[in-house]
Amino acid sequence: MDWLLVLCSLVHIFICPFTKVEESFNLQAIHDILYHQTDIEEYDHLEFPGVVPRTFLGPIVVSVIAAPFVAVSHVLGFPKDVSLYLVRFALGALVLWPLLKLQKRIKGTLGKGTSDWFVLITVSQFHFLFYLSRPLPNTMALPLVLFAYYYWLGQQHGKFIACSAAAILIFRGELAILLGLILLGELLARRLSLSRTLFVAVPSGLLCLFLTVFVDSFFWQRLLWPEGEVLWYNVVLNKSGDWGTSPFLWYFYSAIPRAMGTSLALLPVGMFFERRVWPVVLPALFFVLAYSFLPHKELRFIVYVIPLLNIAAAAACNRLWENRIKGKWFALLALIAIGHLVANLVLTSFLLVVSRANYPGGEALSLLHKMENQESNVTVHIDVLAAQTGISRFGQLHNNWIYDKTENLKPGSPELRMFSHLIVEAKSKHAYNLRPYAETHEIVAHVEGFSHIRSSYNHFPPIRIKTKPCLFILKNKDLLKEPDFSFMLRKHQVETAEESLLPAAECDNRNQLDSEVLLNENSNNIPELSEKSIDE
Repeated sequence: MDWLLVLCSLVHIFICPFTKVEESFNLQAIHDILYHQTDIEEYDHLEFPGVVPRTFLGPIVVSVIAAPFVAVSHVLGFPKDVSLYLVRFALGALVLWPLLKLQKRIKGTLGKGTSDWFVLITVSQFHFLFYLSRPLPNTMALPLVLFAYYYWLGQQHGKFIACSAAAILIFRGELAILLGLILLGELLARRLSLSRTLFVAVPSGLLCLFLTVFVDSFFWQRLLWPEGEVLWYNVVLNKSGDWGTSPFLWYFYSAIPRAMGTSLALLPVGMFFERRVWPVVLPALFFVLAYSFLPHKELRFIVYVIPLLNIAAAAACNRLWENRIKGKWFALLALIAIGHLVANLVLTSFLLVVSRANYPGGEALSLLHKMENQESNVTVHIDVLAAQTGISRFGQLHNNWIYDKTENLKPGSPELRMFSHLIVEAKSKHAYNLRPYAETHEIVAHVEGFSHIRSSYNHFPPIRIKTKPCLFILKNKDLLKEPDFSFMLRKHQVETAEESLLPAAECDNRNQLDSEVLLNENSNNIPELSEKSIDE
């Protein structure tokens, strides 16, 4: 069933190819490694550094895998945005590799039936496969976490500790809780000695720490340990709550139910019938409980626990399916196991449609490229919302065009008059912020984004996804012959916060909707954002 995971991952990529602001650092870093190599001065992070630095090790690995395919694409004359797909394919393959190995380990530990149900449940759910190929900091850590699970279930403790050290010290410090709980369980069960743990953990930790400090100090042009600065910012300074807070149990009553869908109902069933899944499920639940103490919450912060919880759900489905021939009631329960997959797929399809409507920035820039000739001397200013919702350097197709994201320019200002085109946020063509352009610009197109969900019993299906205008493309009627772009500074500090933007912002950027997880209640008192961000 390996092909199912690959096929469904590709579906997610093709339906929602663009990326959001919380993915921007890694995506721009991959772009710069592929296209600028050692010319660090041209790298995006020097212009938009964010609040805290992030490691370049993940982008380097993805770039190495994608580079041959990107080179072939360039030789064949494909447009630059094809590279975005290739990069996401590479990252998806990096995550699928250990996920497929984990599936084989489940087969050897709990049987082929549980392994097959694990695949079926995973592909039926939305969030894990949706995040699988997205260049989030959490996704960058995911391959190492999945390898750690694989080695843990195979009792290969040395490799488990090494993978855990890399995931924690290089990518995500909070994984010390999850992987530390697993390690503690092995120590208490006396399957691993403390001396053996230290023998592997100390050199692995030092090697990983040296690697990230050495590499990232080069790219950031100063001595630093990126994940150490993140931990200091979020834990010591306790700044994560500045970007929105959620109730303590939010992960349990909102995030996990949305991530697992109807499979959540089978979690306790699996724990009841198959006691061997208890050591797998309990560390995941305790990790979520411990992580709940941080006030700012997003589903992607706990994406690592979804495979572990799915193992228990798969064990339940396998037991119900094996007992189907024992009687009518058992056959009915087997049908419920199958029916829950159908329910998950319906929910996943719905969320994919919603998500596709939440990248108006990427759609707007793509539309502009179709409207204007490549040889035109186009200069386009991209406002904050557009930059946050799908625009990246991979979408900047033409080298002779100027793409600018200078912030804090007032509508109708002399600086904005210098551009031939503007991509501007507005709720309608009569919006207040478009009035300064009434005499100087014409509206040539607009892009709609997700607005709300509407139910009506007079239609089938009874739920409708409604969109509304959110970005307008304006063309300058009287472009200056020699525009002055001296205001476009190469380097400037941008005060932003990735966590404050929900995984999919509603187009008015005020009453936001999490397109990836739908009706996300995870942020209150959210400040307005710029393009780059901090990741908790």
